[in-house]
Amino acid sequence: MPESQPSTPWPQTPVSTDDDAVDSLLDDLAPLAAQPVAAHAAVYSEMHDALLTELNTEPAAPSPAAAPKAPPAPGIHHGTAD
Repeated sequence: MPESQPSTPWPQTPVSTDDDAVDSLLDDLAPLAAQPVAAHAAVYSEMHDALLTELNTEPAAPSPAAAPKAPPAPGIHHGTAD
């Protein structure tokens, strides 16, 4: 980069995606700032493949205790006398 152009600061805090597996992969970007720009393409390529694999993985089924209970159907009242 020519000295006449200011460098863009490297993000210090990664943004959370609320997906622990994806956030873990994005954490691997932290050391990238210290690497020469010529090495970035290989890192991004590897990250792309890892993110693609993670995003195409079926999420684990929630445990029955964690699954939300469906509300009763309208018009059906269990345990009440009419």
